Amino acid sequence: MDNRNRFIVYGRTNCSFCVDAINLLKEKDHEYCFFDFTEDPEAITDAKSFYKWETVPMILKNNMVTGITSFVGGLDSLREHLNEG
Repeated sequence: MDNRNRFIVYGRTNCSFCVDAINLLKEKDHEYCFFDFTEDPEAITDAKSFYKWETVPMILKNNMVTGITSFVGGLDSLREHLNEG
């Protein structure tokens, strides 16, 4: 496990792709923070606009040493990212 990085997941608990992303992070033993916007659709709309991403989940990687946070993408992008590492 790379304990320098944690993942930040913006999504909804009723979204199967969001649940799959969380399960993948758990399976790979990665630290993560999940922000559930099920009850706040306006916040999801704002995040989609900010990250120029149309779907959830929206996943970011945060280096806890440097503080640098980078946008990963959605579930497929997360799968690719984790398979590269």
